[in-house]
Amino acid sequence: MTSSSRTLIAFARFIVAGIALAGAAAPAFAQTQTWNYKSYLKDPTSGQYSKERFRTSTVKIEEKDGKAMFRMITAGKGDLCISASDLPAEVQRTAETTTITVTPPLVGCEPFQYVIKNDGSGGVRMHRRGERWVSDGFDHDLTPTK
Repeated sequence: MTSSSRTLIAFARFIVAGIALAGAAAPAFAQTQTWNYKSYLKDPTSGQYSKERFRTSTVKIEEKDGKAMFRMITAGKGDLCISASDLPAEVQRTAETTTITVTPPLVGCEPFQYVIKNDGSGGVRMHRRGERWVSDGFDHDLTPTK
């Protein structure tokens, strides 16, 4: 091996060690996704949710260091179960969908999940009924924000 070959190998090792050290010191990559969301309002006379009355909101999920946090961003008075702060979430992805499951820590707040189509065409909000997840029957939009 020639002197110049040894110098090149030593330089390459120095570069590789520097890249490895920089990677170890760099913060973990955070992934954030947001979707448009229709937050339906209750009819004041019947107490039922109205399909005609809603607020435009945003659903946000941020994943970092193997953990996911959920946030609902809405104008006006939001649902106390989900709009108070970031909430821990579980995110599962398939080729067709992204499923976000949230179990609010407040007493009386039920777990829910969003099943969002990865092609950008929308999704549904699901509620736990016994051992099953069922759709709430509303069009919540759930399309990517632009």
